[in-house]
Amino acid sequence: MPWLINEDRAVKAKLQGLTVSDVNAPTGGRPVPVRYRVPESELAAQTFPLIVIEHAGVEKADDREHRGTIMLPYAPEGSAPWWQPTDSGWDVRDSPYMVDFPIPYDIRYRVLVFTRLSEHDIALASAMAQFNRIPARFGFLEIPEDHTTRRLDLLGGPELVDTRDGDGKRMFRREYLISVSSEMTQAAVQGYIAAQTVALDLEYFSEHEIAT
Repeated sequence: MPWLINEDRAVKAKLQGLTVSDVNAPTGGRPVPVRYRVPESELAAQTFPLIVIEHAGVEKADDREHRGTIMLPYAPEGSAPWWQPTDSGWDVRDSPYMVDFPIPYDIRYRVLVFTRLSEHDIALASAMAQFNRIPARFGFLEIPEDHTTRRLDLLGGPELVDTRDGDGKRMFRREYLISVSSEMTQAAVQGYIAAQTVALDLEYFSEHEIAT
């Protein structure tokens, strides 16, 4: 039962597309790459600016806990959607997925923004604070795979650290701690097929007629 993959993709996509400018930047600005932490990669060997994402834990969200059953208003990760990608007015009431209420979780991510130049650090700090990135409140994360919009909370940061890399070169690092709302179904989800027609012309058959 896959889980967390869609959230990981969405967090990375949300932070992509940023650029910075300086006297040596190409036309259109210098792109800022985004990637997940690879332990084998040394920062001294990277190109800056750079945004690095780390997993920072998963916690059960007891404040969002429910009991009972629900028609899931989305297709769980790994399950087929019941709408067409081109649909604009699909109805969540058409969901074929009836399940026990999923277990709510908060997924934590640590976002690290590395720069060499102070002007890049300030520019990216401003860009990251915008409503569609990591704002101080009302943050959101769109998950295109299931048509949901999740809550994104800034829990810490941006904390600025003036440090050095492995080669002793100066480097600025801004650190953010964010939380994304998610939920996991308790068992493999099975879709049901809703009745398409109802036969109203019923005839009486005796037991003998049924047996023959």
